[in-house]
Amino acid sequence: MRSFIQTQEMTDNVWMLTDRMGMHMTLLVGTEKALLVDCGYGFDDIFAAVRSITSLPVTLLLSHGHHDHACGAYQFDEALMHRDEEDVFTFYAGQWRQRVWNQATAKGLDLSDWTEEAFTGTPCGKAAFIEECEMDLGGITAQILHCPGHTKGSLCVYVPQRRLLLPGDDMNPTTWIFFPECEGLGVLKQSLEKLSALPFEQVLCPHHDRLLPRSEFDAFLAGITPENVKATSEAAFHLWEGKKVYACHPRPQFTLCYDFDKLPEEWK
Repeated sequence: MRSFIQTQEMTDNVWMLTDRMGMHMTLLVGTEKALLVDCGYGFDDIFAAVRSITSLPVTLLLSHGHHDHACGAYQFDEALMHRDEEDVFTFYAGQWRQRVWNQATAKGLDLSDWTEEAFTGTPCGKAAFIEECEMDLGGITAQILHCPGHTKGSLCVYVPQRRLLLPGDDMNPTTWIFFPECEGLGVLKQSLEKLSALPFEQVLCPHHDRLLPRSEFDAFLAGITPENVKATSEAAFHLWEGKKVYACHPRPQFTLCYDFDKLPEEWK
């Protein structure tokens, strides 16, 4: 296993790691410990990338259990997650690995350091559970927050010393909440409102390659209303067979794909 991971320091002691599939992870480095938020698709040697930045002890936290965030968890002693994510993690970082392999080969990626059997047969890793808490890394703090939306057990991270929010997949330029394990649009909005009470100034999304200003988050949240959903929604049925998936636009250049059947009645 090689490492094709690219690293970039986004702000002081906050690093973006990007794997060969284009998935972004975040490494927070304190004076005593480091925290890696998510671990990508699992094709790359994540430890080699982390060790190119810090020699400190590293803890892995999963924002949620989907394959693009969790398939690399086997490289760690344990993966911290919300208890509600256990089944999601076990399925997507385990049984879903064949689909991940197929996706990577379809993209034409260099997988010469792997065989299909080795990758699909890799165990998902060990789950360990965490509730809302603060993790002192030495000089910087990671405030872990339970914010259901993209999944029932989704976790977000606030770094007060950097005024930085890591929203997980609850907010991306394209946000998906139509998987069977996703919560409804009303639940997502409640979680975003919870986050809006924090005094963050910048946002680092896992599916975007730059820091976003707070104003982008505020506009995204403000655009999630029954009126806007009804006015901007369009069918996106191809995204999940057998589900009524729609796409709306909370703000220009942001798309939110949701399960129509999980909408609050007053939003339909």
